[in-house]
Amino acid sequence: MPVSSSRAPLTNGEPKVSSACDCQDEVARLHRFFQGWFRGILKPGDFGLCEAALAPGFTIITPGGELISRDEILEGVRRHRGGEPNEFRIETVARHCQRIEDIHVVVYEERQTGARSTIRLSTAVLTESADAFKWHSVHETWVTV
Repeated sequence: MPVSSSRAPLTNGEPKVSSACDCQDEVARLHRFFQGWFRGILKPGDFGLCEAALAPGFTIITPGGELISRDEILEGVRRHRGGEPNEFRIETVARHCQRIEDIHVVVYEERQTGARSTIRLSTAVLTESADAFKWHSVHETWVTV
């Protein structure tokens, strides 16, 4: 099995992630969706972008240790449309990426700012087929500063 890995060396405080694992664009794309959805900028019909990204069987482990299924996370995201102020922002920074054939394991930092600011370090497992990625699992942990 071909394996590629990048250690994300820091350059001016920001990591560089190898292009051998190009799912960091997908991480940024999905989080741009969340930002727009939570701010109420996206229309209800845009929700299909989120549904299409999360594979059947998707799970997320929250920073608090709760295991949430695909259906539960979709329901929660759907209900939270417009629930954040216009100042709400989500920024993602790729820290490490590993690719084994069509499986990508990416570690990224997610910074949310707005009414309250949080930072979490997340590990996600994605698969790639044709020109689309599917999210299978995310595990988040709080970063304290």
